[in-house]
Amino acid sequence: MADLSINLGDIFLLDTGGQKNHWYIAIAPLSSDEFLFINISTWYEGSSDNDGTCILKPAARMPGFINRKSFLAYKFARSYTAEQLEKLIVPNSDIPYDTLEPQILRRVQRESLNARNLKKKYLNALRAYLGVS
Repeated sequence: MADLSINLGDIFLLDTGGQKNHWYIAIAPLSSDEFLFINISTWYEGSSDNDGTCILKPAARMPGFINRKSFLAYKFARSYTAEQLEKLIVPNSDIPYDTLEPQILRRVQRESLNARNLKKKYLNALRAYLGVS
């Protein structure tokens, strides 16, 4: 792969070692070369895994792969550098697979400040990036 660049709002399809691949979105820088990524998961009615902090629904301005009600699964948040990310991208996947529009990214970032399942170090980094105390 060529040198990978990460921009906020970029969404990647990653092989994180589970039974299926997962969507991850870059929502904040942690350092000059490391970013906070949050998993996008499908909402299943009645599931205890659902997190209502930030919901994504199919819409014209939403990436096409979001074809059902989805949510940000903060308990699966990860930090990656471009070098680490490059090794996890699903072969033959577009890089990035898609990108959130700036307005949607800002909503995701704001709503993520209320995440109860986001590790404190990630929440603190997001707060610092957004200038929120």
